[in-house]
Amino acid sequence: MFGKILQEFRQRPFSSYFTIKGRRSLYLYCVLTGIVSGLGALLFSRALAWAEYISLESISGLHNTHSGGEYYVSLGPITSIYLGRWMLLVLPILGGLISGWIIWKFSPDSAGTGTDSLIDSFHNKEGKVDPKVPLIKSIATIFTLSSGGSGGKEGPISLIGAGFGSLVANLTKAGARARRTLLLAGTAGGLGAIFHAPLGGALTSVEMMYREDIESDTLVPCIISSVTAFLTYSSFNGFGSVYKVPEIGFIEYKELIFYLFLGILCYLNGAFLIKVFQFIQECSKSLKLPQWIKPALGGIPVGIIGYFLPEVLGTGAGALQDVLEGSFQFPNYSPYLDQDLQIIFFFLLLAFLKIITTSFTIGSGGSAGMFGPSLFIGGMLGGALGTFAKLVLGYHVSVASFVLVGMGAFYAGIASAPIAGMVMICEIIGSYSLLPPLMIVSIITFVLSHKLNLYKSQKNTRFESPAHDWDMNRDLLEGIRIEDIRNKLRNIAEVKTSVLLSQLEEEALKINASDYIVLEENGNYFGMISLRTSRLFLEGRDLTQNLILVKDVTDTSILPISARTNLATAFKTLLDMGMDKIPVEENGKYLGYLRYADIISIYFEKTRSAKPVSSS
Repeated sequence: MFGKILQEFRQRPFSSYFTIKGRRSLYLYCVLTGIVSGLGALLFSRALAWAEYISLESISGLHNTHSGGEYYVSLGPITSIYLGRWMLLVLPILGGLISGWIIWKFSPDSAGTGTDSLIDSFHNKEGKVDPKVPLIKSIATIFTLSSGGSGGKEGPISLIGAGFGSLVANLTKAGARARRTLLLAGTAGGLGAIFHAPLGGALTSVEMMYREDIESDTLVPCIISSVTAFLTYSSFNGFGSVYKVPEIGFIEYKELIFYLFLGILCYLNGAFLIKVFQFIQECSKSLKLPQWIKPALGGIPVGIIGYFLPEVLGTGAGALQDVLEGSFQFPNYSPYLDQDLQIIFFFLLLAFLKIITTSFTIGSGGSAGMFGPSLFIGGMLGGALGTFAKLVLGYHVSVASFVLVGMGAFYAGIASAPIAGMVMICEIIGSYSLLPPLMIVSIITFVLSHKLNLYKSQKNTRFESPAHDWDMNRDLLEGIRIEDIRNKLRNIAEVKTSVLLSQLEEEALKINASDYIVLEENGNYFGMISLRTSRLFLEGRDLTQNLILVKDVTDTSILPISARTNLATAFKTLLDMGMDKIPVEENGKYLGYLRYADIISIYFEKTRSAKPVSSS
């Protein structure tokens, strides 16, 4: 008995023990992906904190750039390298120049938010990610944010996990379905770790793929990876929430009317952000300049704005933390204006300028995420509405509650992710007490924003995604080559080039065929003809029926496929061609044709005889 087991072990390839054979093995790799995502988030956050300490704090004297629960360097500024506040004018340009050169030199795909490329990879590239993209994007984002560029850090962190998930799928020779699952699991791990939001990270990952749907098949793997990443990251960084908040909640139901207006305000500003961002993107593309210079040009307005209002630089997490705690120092523009009105104006000004700086930083080709800025913009809008509610109602309204609801609602609108926005905010602050107003405002913003499109690669529903083209087990068809099913090839609907088109039309009626393979006289493949588009007209048929040959109307642009092609590729080629059959060759010799109906028949034969389809 033991000898048989040992013999079987020796006969099986070593790599076969690491293949993904079902959900159990897939979940195991999700745990591994989560560990790597957590460690990647830890390394990135440490590197960014040190870079911000040296650049923003020590060189330019800008303090408090982190939220209460983030890792930050607290050694005191290095006074020997302090150059003055004027460096805020220069740093965004210098950071844009360095990050732009790194992206141009090593990985042009690393420009932008990173989220759009993830979504595109899921839908259109079978979950494949270039292994160098996460590393290059992480380095470029560190230079962007530590120099004052306006953006978030979720893009590179989610890419680290997604890249590793895709790599695992490649090493285990997993199919497209498992690769896509591990891609989203890695994304969830990165988000769950850096924002201390295991459930929110998983929901964001599955919800941001579509505008009106979720990738429900991957929810459990994403939760496994996100929880694992959160535990890994928190074991080094602590288990507290990202933002420290005071007591929050709403006191009376009449406050809800102001929350309704907050939803409308978030929608309007979300639409404005997307229009400005896309406008700057188009302007940047049209500039006849080297790509690596453009982020530096985008840094010019960012530096000018940041010099006067440094709160809008970087992620904005430090300023947001001060607003939540009530320790933010608001300027007093005029002793003749009511202080609350000045605060409302300042909140709106910060939101507006954050939109401008973020659009210039990322739209010009810089590397950073959109989630961080969306929290800041939504938070400032919430602060403005909360202060206005306090002014109108005449009692102490929790402005921090409005800030937090605005954070979640704004992201829900621009990213079409209402559920993720709600849960993410609750986990970021470590409390679900604001869930009712969060649900109301997020849904309002989401419904109003149904035409907004921040991520161009998003699909409306699963039915529009190439990942669910036919919801077949594509991996099953990928494992079958045409040469394995030679007996299925046919040689009936074939015609020689010298045959009259009129004769072919009569022959087609006998066998009920519309698409024909056209062969030369020696039997070599020549092209294809479709009688749906190539027919003799009734008018003048008597004159032309003996003149037009099949050769004259053959489409020679349709190329045959090799016998070594798998059925999944053959099926997709058929769909692209618009024909019901496809010619097959082997070493330049025509063998026959394979029909669309034959592939469908083979698929159902295999699925009936096979075991239940696994997730791989």
